[in-house]
Amino acid sequence: MKTQWQDIVLCGLFIGAILAGSLGVVWIIHPWTVAWFRSYHVLVDAAAAAIAYGLISSMVVRLMLAIKPMPMQKMSYPLDHPILTYWKLLTLLYRFGRGALAWFVPFFAEPLLDALFGARVGRDVAFGGKIDDPYMVSIGDGVILGNASLVTGNYIDKGMLVCGTVTIGKGATIGANAIVLPNTTIGEGATVVSGAVVGPDAVINAGEVWRGNPARLWTSGKSPGRATPSGDS
Repeated sequence: MKTQWQDIVLCGLFIGAILAGSLGVVWIIHPWTVAWFRSYHVLVDAAAAAIAYGLISSMVVRLMLAIKPMPMQKMSYPLDHPILTYWKLLTLLYRFGRGALAWFVPFFAEPLLDALFGARVGRDVAFGGKIDDPYMVSIGDGVILGNASLVTGNYIDKGMLVCGTVTIGKGATIGANAIVLPNTTIGEGATVVSGAVVGPDAVINAGEVWRGNPARLWTSGKSPGRATPSGDS
């Protein structure tokens, strides 16, 4: 995707402002870190700057989305559309901010990072994979994202940026290395088998098991969490 001069200027301004804010936090707490940690205050100041950068980034992203939300329905945009500048800014702020915070968050608490940047995340979830465009993703209680899986609210195809929401119901499992693309609904207790690619506009009903690339129904469950071979009575 070609980067326009507007992208560079806008992203530079936002990142510079957030960085200035995080350094301001360090300047405020510096007398205490020197007094409490003495010669180790540099490490503490650096950690405080990174945490402040991540938290300020999350607040900026949430504020931007409150003022100008991304469309929740599936939309396609040519790569010279003005919304791409906005989308790239959101993406950059999210990735930099989340990356700064990730150093200080244990792996089992990573869902909190995505929630900070707008994802709707339920209780008792397990994330071994990644979420892209978290503000487009809703994940129910007890969901498992397998190792190296990806749930994304965007993809680029034939010179178009395609955006849309992803909803994953309670107790669903996304297998290792699986990919879930935008405008997708995955029902309660459903399973996406490892390595599957769930294409855009897919609707996986409760209890179903999908596999393959592109993913297709493999077995259908009579109730969430119980799957039987499709075609069985």
